[in-house]
Amino acid sequence: MQKVNRENYDKFIKLANANTCNTVYPMSIAEGFQEGDIYTDYIDVPTYALFWHVSGFAYLTGRPDTEDLDAIYRLMKNEDGKNPRRFVLELKDEDVADYFRNKGEVEEHPRYRFRLAATKNKISESKLIEKQIPSGYELREVNADLLPKISGRIVPSNFWSSAEEFLQKGKGYCLMCGDEVAAVAFSAAVSSEQVDIGIETKESYRRKGLATIVAGEMVSYVRSIGKEPVWDCDAANIGSKATAEKVGFEVMSEHAYYKV
Repeated sequence: MQKVNRENYDKFIKLANANTCNTVYPMSIAEGFQEGDIYTDYIDVPTYALFWHVSGFAYLTGRPDTEDLDAIYRLMKNEDGKNPRRFVLELKDEDVADYFRNKGEVEEHPRYRFRLAATKNKISESKLIEKQIPSGYELREVNADLLPKISGRIVPSNFWSSAEEFLQKGKGYCLMCGDEVAAVAFSAAVSSEQVDIGIETKESYRRKGLATIVAGEMVSYVRSIGKEPVWDCDAANIGSKATAEKVGFEVMSEHAYYKV
């Protein structure tokens, strides 16, 4: 297995777009929207490609041989101690999944992939959003001043290599309670055709419907620029699934991810 030089990333757009778990993250790398690494066997005639996004999500298109699977497993384990980020591998291929299932320290977790229903809930329309914002909250677009105030696990800083890159290529909306970011929805991954929506609500503000408001605003924005909104979440994340469904998404498929 070899690491691909960035000048050759465009050769892997077809394989990125053919991924069966997710396309926006692999495409974001291959098209140069976001940072990430690509690994393969042969540059000119690859039989597989591994796309490792700056966020730590990894996607495999094609089927590597056992030797290359061993190399991927070493990346997952951070065997050399030099990996700059986590390694979470999303898979549908059962034979490849069996390889990782047989590794004692590897965990398997189910994950949902959603699509926007044809009869999308209109909750994201601006007039309805304004009516639903609770008293004491303000809906604001994420900017350079607000970025440092966003905290949690699903936040722009965990999906983009820098604040400048996010502000240039991404988008986000947050609900403010005074000077505090209560909830945020943002573009976690961006390609030429899709935008994956990330969402985080501060623990003390949960179960107030705030996530639905900011998520709906992001869905409206993504559609307004002619791209497809994308949503994935862990099967165990009941809150994320419920929010997705409230803004018009439906479960399209299920796969698994693997991590040490």
